[in-house]
Amino acid sequence: MEQRTIDTTNIADAIKIYNSNTDFLIHHLGEDHIDESFLKNELEEMLAHGFTSNYILVDNEPIGILDYMINGEGYVYLSLMMITKEKQKNGLGTAVYDFFENRVLNDGAQIIRIDVVDDYENNVLPFWEKMGFETKRRDELTWGNKKSSVSVMEKVL
Repeated sequence: MEQRTIDTTNIADAIKIYNSNTDFLIHHLGEDHIDESFLKNELEEMLAHGFTSNYILVDNEPIGILDYMINGEGYVYLSLMMITKEKQKNGLGTAVYDFFENRVLNDGAQIIRIDVVDDYENNVLPFWEKMGFETKRRDELTWGNKKSSVSVMEKVL
């Protein structure tokens, strides 16, 4: 498994990964697909706020996306971990998260935060609890035109 940065010149695979996750998009964005202009805008916004967007590759094939920021105090905000729909439900999510955690630990991470949209039936809260995260508070998140209820979760490393 390896990580490669996504930028505005190499987004075709990222669009495919996003669009394979229709339920995610509906519950997080209120849309059932994204396009190039949406993703380019997201990348510019992320960069402006100190985030990096990355492909996760297995045998040089992009199978997922990790968007995150790490600050100088070792606080990591993981804003997106997405695996292409056809690769889900076989333990790959755990492997990708373990890869990510080891990577940020090597970069000095001490705490990882995630905001989990949990206001729909098939939410992934149990996955993050299994990864060792605890809900610290409830909040509201706006992405695109959609407001969502979220559990703000943290894991101390």
